[in-house]
Amino acid sequence: MSRLKQPFRLAVIGAGGVGSIHIKNALNARNIQLVGVCELDNEKSKSSLNGAAVPIVSKLENLVKYEPEGVIIASTTSSHGKIAQEAIELSLPFLCEKPLALDLTIARDIAQQAAKKNVYGAMAFNRRFHERYSQMRKAIKNGEIGSVETFHVVSRSANQPSAKFIVTSGGLFGEKGSHFYDLLRWILNTEVEEVFVFGGALFDVDFKTAGQPDTAIVSMRLKNGILCHFDFSWRSAYGQDERIEITGSKGMIQGTQTTTAEYQRFGENGYSMGGKLPSWQTLFEKTYRDEVQTFIKDIKSSKYKVMPTLSDGVKAQEIAQAINLSYERKRPVSMSELGI
Repeated sequence: MSRLKQPFRLAVIGAGGVGSIHIKNALNARNIQLVGVCELDNEKSKSSLNGAAVPIVSKLENLVKYEPEGVIIASTTSSHGKIAQEAIELSLPFLCEKPLALDLTIARDIAQQAAKKNVYGAMAFNRRFHERYSQMRKAIKNGEIGSVETFHVVSRSANQPSAKFIVTSGGLFGEKGSHFYDLLRWILNTEVEEVFVFGGALFDVDFKTAGQPDTAIVSMRLKNGILCHFDFSWRSAYGQDERIEITGSKGMIQGTQTTTAEYQRFGENGYSMGGKLPSWQTLFEKTYRDEVQTFIKDIKSSKYKVMPTLSDGVKAQEIAQAINLSYERKRPVSMSELGI
């Protein structure tokens, strides 16, 4: 059997929340052979593997003997940069969950090193693979609503993370926001010029103690003049709430979350409510599978690449850093202040 027809040899680094999703999907995919899992917590790995006979190692270098054709970096956020650097040194193609590294300078260096050494690296911005967002991008590209004027995002989490986790994962603006900064750049094909934020710890005393906002309103001006608004919160009592609305000179398009039943109605018979909105795991279950299949196709392709790039990851971090600076200094921040 030729190498092209054999299952793709994949390894996963990290067996936590997102890592376990990738492990499960790899085990269930016909065209993937999971050749190894890299995780310090052996019991966590065994639980994710659910009895599958897959080698478990504690260091990335120990995966090399199993000859992976690509690796997924889904370990703790603070370890991404170090593991990505090791993957580049080992010439291993990699798909990295956000962020590429906690430190923006290190993230930039990693993207440059990967390009210099011709090692394929991609970012796991899986929302690009959700049909509603790809359709919105297509609509904008085709000019269906004319010239875009505003871009609105609502993102409120049904399950709030701990303040301890947020301190080491990028905070509200990096952890939650990065997916939406990427969607903004991808859908509208433009860059951010200036940001301003109001935020605070409105409901969690631990966030206040840690100096982290749990709620924020972010405003942006893009280089082409489009105005953007982001409504972020770590709390939603009614389920995972994620919406995007784009207005233009000829109309408006929306991407919303719904339950199987109508969840809000106004009319002659009064007001009615359905169940909670679906979880993010339910909403984006398919996107995790689709992004890995695209990652594999990109590795095998000698020409056209589809996945979000490491540079896309760096761009999202640059925006998050500008927003953090605005939050700290309580003023608008231009991207030029970061040398961008």
